Formats: sequence, C-alpha cells, structure tokens
Amino acid sequence: MAENQVVPRERGRDPQRTVDADWSTLVARAVDDISRIIQSEIRLLTANLKTVLDEEVERVLAFVASGALMAGGAICLLAAVTLFLHEFVMLPWWQSFGAVGLGLFALAIAIGAFASRRPKLSAALDKVTR
Repeated sequence: MAENQVVPRERGRDPQRTVDADWSTLVARAVDDISRIIQSEIRLLTANLKTVLDEEVERVLAFVASGALMAGGAICLLAAVTLFLHEFVMLPWWQSFGAVGLGLFALAIAIGAFASRRPKLSAALDKVTR
C-alpha cells in the first residue's frame, strides 16, 4: 500500500531549484570536510616533525658533548705522555714535545692509510657481489 501513495509536491517551490541548493550544500560540505582533513594532516605532520627534530637535536648535542669530552681527554693524555717523557725518561721539554708530535704524526698517517684503503675494499666487494 505504501507504494501507491503519491507524495504531494510542495506548491510554489521549483524542484530544479531544490536540486541546485542540495548540490551547493553538498559541495560546501565536501569542501569543508576536505579542508578539515587537510588541517588535521598538517597538525599531524607538524607534531611528527617536532618529535623528529627534538630527537635529532638531542642526538647532535650528545655527539658534540662526547666529542668535546674526547678532545679534552686526548689533550690530557698528550700532556701526560709529554710529562712522562720529561720526568721519567729525563728528556728535555722540547724533545718530549717533539716525540709526542712525531707519534701523533705517525698515528695520523696510519689512520689516513687505513681510511684510504677502506673504500677500495668495499668497491672490490661490490664488484664481486654483482
């Protein structure tokens, strides 16, 4: 019985006008929803970037602090070696500093030689794995 009922039209309203009004409200809602989604995504992105940036700043600060402590320790170690050479080996100050300087120079050459061989080894391994 419900199928046979006729829904009366509202008099004085144009059906085309209500369809246009419905489309305009749908488009307005869609634009509003999209803008809200974009705003939410931007908020999530900024929160994630803030977290990542905070972690990176902490890492950099820890790296700088450890580097400064290592540099201070190296200076103390060099001073101790120089003082040892002067006091117990009975070398004059200039010979003690010269010996420490030559030792550092030799260490730098050894590290440079080791570091320059390293990429060649990895390049050879890349050729073998291909």
